[in-house]
Amino acid sequence: MLDGKLKMSLFDFVDPARWRIIDRDLDLFASKLGNFVPTDAFDAHAHWYDIRHLVDTGERGKSEDFEPEVGHSAMFQSMLRWMGDRATTEGLYFGYPTRAVDREAENRFVADQVNAHAGCRGLMLIAPQDNPAVVERVLDDDGFSGFKVYHVFAEREDTFKAEQHEFLPEWAWELAQQRGLWITMHMVLPRALSDSRNLEYIQTQCRRYPDANLVLAHAARGFNAGHTVEAIDGLRGIDNVYFDTSAICEPAALEAIIRATGTTHLMYGSDFPISELRGKALSAGDGFLWLYENSFDWDSWPHAQAELVGIESLLALQQACRTMCLNDDDVERIFSTNARSLLGIESTSTSVDPQEQYRRAKAVIPGGTQLLSKRPEMFAPNHWPAYYHSAIGCEVVDTSGKRYIDMSSNGILACILGFADPDVNEAVIRRVHLGSMATQQTFDEVRLAELLLEIHPWAEMARFTRSGGESMAVAVRIARSATGREKVAICGYHGWHDWYLAANLGDAGAEGLDGHLLPGLQPSGVPKSLRGTTLPFAYNRLDQLDTIIAQNRNDLAAIVMEPTRYTDPEPGFLEGVRERADRIGARLIFDEISIGWRLCLGGAHLKLGVTPDIAVFAKSISNGFAMAAVIGNDETMSAAQKSFISSAYWTEGIGPAAAVAAVSKMKRLEAVAKHQPLGAGRGLSSSRLGKTGTPATHLIDSTISEPFLDVPSHLRKIGTLFQEGWAKLGERHGVLVTVGGRPESVLIGFNYPDGNALMTLYTRRMLDYGFLAAGSFNPTMGHKPSHVEACLSAADEVFPELAETIDRGDVQTRIDGLEKHIMFSRLT
Repeated sequence: MLDGKLKMSLFDFVDPARWRIIDRDLDLFASKLGNFVPTDAFDAHAHWYDIRHLVDTGERGKSEDFEPEVGHSAMFQSMLRWMGDRATTEGLYFGYPTRAVDREAENRFVADQVNAHAGCRGLMLIAPQDNPAVVERVLDDDGFSGFKVYHVFAEREDTFKAEQHEFLPEWAWELAQQRGLWITMHMVLPRALSDSRNLEYIQTQCRRYPDANLVLAHAARGFNAGHTVEAIDGLRGIDNVYFDTSAICEPAALEAIIRATGTTHLMYGSDFPISELRGKALSAGDGFLWLYENSFDWDSWPHAQAELVGIESLLALQQACRTMCLNDDDVERIFSTNARSLLGIESTSTSVDPQEQYRRAKAVIPGGTQLLSKRPEMFAPNHWPAYYHSAIGCEVVDTSGKRYIDMSSNGILACILGFADPDVNEAVIRRVHLGSMATQQTFDEVRLAELLLEIHPWAEMARFTRSGGESMAVAVRIARSATGREKVAICGYHGWHDWYLAANLGDAGAEGLDGHLLPGLQPSGVPKSLRGTTLPFAYNRLDQLDTIIAQNRNDLAAIVMEPTRYTDPEPGFLEGVRERADRIGARLIFDEISIGWRLCLGGAHLKLGVTPDIAVFAKSISNGFAMAAVIGNDETMSAAQKSFISSAYWTEGIGPAAAVAAVSKMKRLEAVAKHQPLGAGRGLSSSRLGKTGTPATHLIDSTISEPFLDVPSHLRKIGTLFQEGWAKLGERHGVLVTVGGRPESVLIGFNYPDGNALMTLYTRRMLDYGFLAAGSFNPTMGHKPSHVEACLSAADEVFPELAETIDRGDVQTRIDGLEKHIMFSRLT
């Protein structure tokens, strides 16, 4: 539909006899769009109507050639003239909303048309003054999939100034929640989504009614693209908000939606019959205008002609897909899969079986994956989806198109800001466009060093790698170089390199590291000559460390440990480790790869009050991009120059760009939370584009549930909600559950001998409800309380079966004997 004051009559819009479609249209479509639009496209926004329901037809209605019914046949015949064999035959249709429309008659017409075509669905025009009981009866009788609401039905004179609640009644939300209905919303107000009244209404209502599906027409009424671009990140993480492309003639709003929500929330819509008119919508300052065929002297302009709105809109979508580097599968989702899936219509595209994909992987990749902790066997063998198509916020879409909320490891602790954080992605995309590798270094590594040293005043120098395991190897090498010694005492998990797995070459064999996160790590391939060089001790056990020191005092280069993970240090433990390192001349290395940034800004050791000689960071430091840092005091770090520590890909530019953006954002959020001036301090600067260093919308509402909550506080809040909810589930259903870890990194389980099998069953059942759920939950800034509530609500449905299988003792039968793995093992 169209906004604004027009010089065209309603007949010009709705009467097929007045549409001017010419041979050039088909030629233009074929040359520019023929290979872009799929043959099975589904139109998620189009109007069917009887002209007699819209306007007094007058003399026109008496004409012999007057065809008042514009339904499936009229639409297809018109679009066939310019789309050829790409003309859509299936879609979601609703009446043409005018203030004077006979809604009851219009809904009847649409229902009859839709019910005559199996692949089509319909929306019901509703207004606030409608009787909810009557509406519900029509839904049952005619099979409508939801509602189409429009500002012209608001009870005010100037409806372009209507807020959404004025034409979308609360009872409609309640029905949509009860029935899982689709609501197509054409918002108004001059600045559309950028008007806080619109944005806040959508945020509030969609969280209040999570089973209702709100589709924001016209790319959230992005006729002025900037209005959608400016505010779209405020809808990140709200899983029941979708968008259609109808009548959008500029790509920027569509690009912003894809950037913020991926390819699973955008759906093609033609906006028929507007698609059959000539012209386009254009951004103009802080508003927009419609340029029609009769509003400009096209004949005197040699460089262009007025084209069909349908073609202009498709060209904009095509450009957006190109800019966002989408592939054919992504395009298929936008044109077909997304809408059909939301409506419960079986997709016509070729289905993908993630389990078959993983079987193929195991035939060509030893172990099936590159990371042990991501093996599907660690969660639910033959059921856990191994591969993702997109991951944004805390929503993951697997390769089959199924959507999940990740209430598990969330990238194995790597994405503390949430998947695909917009600020980090912007920095990375800039670096990619400008070149990620050159003969020189990227100065971002200097910026990153300065940022890290500012946050950790005790440190004076930094080196960078690209992964956690190799960064720990570098730290140990530096310590050995600094001390001239070879042995290390270790506590915790530190990666896969020879120096660490050498701990399993000792008298305890492969069980040497069993108390250090991952049991059963075989040292196959590790030189036996390293036996006795890596000596494990347990957390909070100074007596075990003392035994190592007594036997190896003059040979210990370093004490390597996680300052904390799931357990807090006992009083004096870390201080005792520090004292012993100083006494024997060893270096103290804190592995902050997993816990860093989760408890406070920077390393957990800052909160715990003990300073190491070296601290190592990875994972959260760059929010999912490959980057790791080794920082330390000058005396220790200068020894790196005595040892050859070098790699070409440690000089690429993506990792440092991501880390600078991620660390800067975490620092800004802390400053906002403390009400301190933004942009203060080394390594922070303001941006002329309103990005870095500014309290933009996407800095607040897009990533956290409340304004002014820093990263650790948000993680603590989300994790606490989950822990408390899990405990209550156990109490309510009489199931003995365990709650461990800490709110920032939660561990859950079942206190039964077959607890591992029960967790496997829990995981499998939660997949059916659309959740990636397992024995751990690592909150991110992408999680909101609504995600926790939805997860616990689904778990509340699963727990009765868990209680039943505990009572019957048949859990192995229910999981087909396929219990999840709890340790490293060979895959067959």
